[in-house]
Amino acid sequence: MISSDTLLTCAKYAAGASFAGLGLAAGGLWYFQRTLIYPAYAPSGSRQNVPKPTVVGLPYEDVTLTTPDNLKIKAYVIPARKHFVSTVELQQMGKEERKKKMDQEIESWAEEMGKEDAVEYARSRPTVIIFHANAGNMGHRIPLARKFNVDNRCNVFMLSYRGYGLSEGHPSEHDFFSEPMSIAHPATPGLKVDVETALQYISTHPLLGGTKVIVGGPVLVGFTGSATELASFAHTLQLYGQSLGGAVCLYAASTHPDLVSGVIVENTFFSLSTLIPLIMPQIPRFFLPILLTEHWDASKTLPLIPSSTPILMLSGKQDALVPQTQMITLRNLRGDGRCTWRELNGEHNDTCLTPEYWAEVKDWLTNEVGVDGVSGSSKGGTGTDGIIEKDNKGDKA
Repeated sequence: MISSDTLLTCAKYAAGASFAGLGLAAGGLWYFQRTLIYPAYAPSGSRQNVPKPTVVGLPYEDVTLTTPDNLKIKAYVIPARKHFVSTVELQQMGKEERKKKMDQEIESWAEEMGKEDAVEYARSRPTVIIFHANAGNMGHRIPLARKFNVDNRCNVFMLSYRGYGLSEGHPSEHDFFSEPMSIAHPATPGLKVDVETALQYISTHPLLGGTKVIVGGPVLVGFTGSATELASFAHTLQLYGQSLGGAVCLYAASTHPDLVSGVIVENTFFSLSTLIPLIMPQIPRFFLPILLTEHWDASKTLPLIPSSTPILMLSGKQDALVPQTQMITLRNLRGDGRCTWRELNGEHNDTCLTPEYWAEVKDWLTNEVGVDGVSGSSKGGTGTDGIIEKDNKGDKA
């Protein structure tokens, strides 16, 4: 028979082990949270290799921005064009023929952009800002850029946050100018500063300044091709974001409601403080306000977006990484504000590959944002099959 002293000793060891495990989990969250939340190193090589838009036949402008805290961050500008080689044409070409055609595209674009009618066309089209998710870099979202640029006739602006791709620095959330300094909120500049820098650049850009802006953030649509292979806006600026990119979009739209004409969010979390208990249930909720330095809290940003600003929420009902309840909470918080909710049969990383996805985006651009002249393909997928090689790497959060 086991004595009461033995039971008491076992209970003490069990309690000690539980508290030790809890302490390790809490300490790990505190110390490593930015590495966990912003895995800029994944997939392998993401900090060194950033595919260029030419990998899918898109001429572009390579941009280096300087933030207020003096970091250099990288971006792509992809102007809308009247004349381009269709995705279907490129898919039907052999590798050498396709490369030759892409080279010709670059040459013709350089000549075309010097003409007044080409410049005016780009200025007449909306601009989509793609804010990427927490893994990879802007180059991994190039297939999405082609869908917006070719099929939907939009200018595209892509940004690699600080600490991602070839951008300098280390990623974090906090606003360099307004976040209070405390143990839980160290005053470090972060992605919010990058957003402000990008919007300032766009507002004064000779082509993009004066266009409607749509903001959005995608998950990682990975591929294995190398980088070499692979002011008051008169019109519309649109934001597009997936997962973490969606949270970045909501921040941008909440701080610049006069500039942003539409927001697209896909499989985005409501806040890190509500998401982490679903991923790390061993950490008590009351610890989170003390431990978390990163928040991305939609309860503070979404209510600041005017109810008249159209938002498209795309939710993959099979999402196991960011449970759909997070997106549903976002939808409920939007209340009576303009919001189009679409539920698709996708997981966290492949919702944009579902057959209905781009048809829904196109309908929203046309009917809610008022973007005319959208006449490209609305087929499912990214429309780059046969042009680039894709893999199964995906978002980390």
